Amino acid sequence: MSWIPFKIGQPKKQIVPKTVERDFEREYGKLQQLEEQTRRLQKDMKKSTDADLAMSKSAVKISLDLLSNPLCEQDQDLLNMVTALDTAMKRMDAFNQEKVNQIQKTVIEPLKKRNQLFWSWVTSEWPQSHELPGLRSLILDTAGLWLAW
Repeated sequence: MSWIPFKIGQPKKQIVPKTVERDFEREYGKLQQLEEQTRRLQKDMKKSTDADLAMSKSAVKISLDLLSNPLCEQDQDLLNMVTALDTAMKRMDAFNQEKVNQIQKTVIEPLKKRNQLFWSWVTSEWPQSHELPGLRSLILDTAGLWLAW
């Protein structure tokens, strides 16, 4: 009687049931979707804050240009209105700057930190008892694509 160490022809015994594998794939898909939405939100908030700053700086520049106009020197009423406009634009710029700083602290920085924490968790060493076959390599491959992108 011969002993065959590798039984050829017999199907491999599945370590993880199909239902668990499907549930995992569904949850992993949700994580990928969350990462994509988080990245988009971060980009959109950055664009929004940049646009707000550019708009307020333009408004201040317009009011300063109006103040330096020779017509303002000739008409006192016009000068008073343009001075009031300039004061309002400078206040708006200060409020806008504060708003951008708050958005940076409350939205953009926490999103960056969340992404860093998530990927540091994914790339950390997992205990072997908690690792599903192929899970770590699947997530790390995706993380590598993310970092390369």
